[in-house]
Amino acid sequence: MIVAVKAVPRSRATRVVGVQDGALRVQIAAPPHEGQANAALCAYLAEASGVRASAARVRRGSGGARKLVEVDGDAAEIAARLVASAGERGVAS
Repeated sequence: MIVAVKAVPRSRATRVVGVQDGALRVQIAAPPHEGQANAALCAYLAEASGVRASAARVRRGSGGARKLVEVDGDAAEIAARLVASAGERGVAS
């Protein structure tokens, strides 16, 4: 499954904060230095999706705020888990 993401590095915590222009807006606690924010984003999305960390990777946009992240697994199940994860954090879509 490909997830469109608008990443916001150097935030207080790593969390989903909503949807912006059709992309999941994710605040990332790590700085955008030497791939730290991308690694934290992939780890977060993998955990929220219920898959191993190596199952999520940035496919496009590694140097910018808008990214496409590929998460291996059943697309419907991953989408449901991401929506549930966002809902647990009080995010309305």
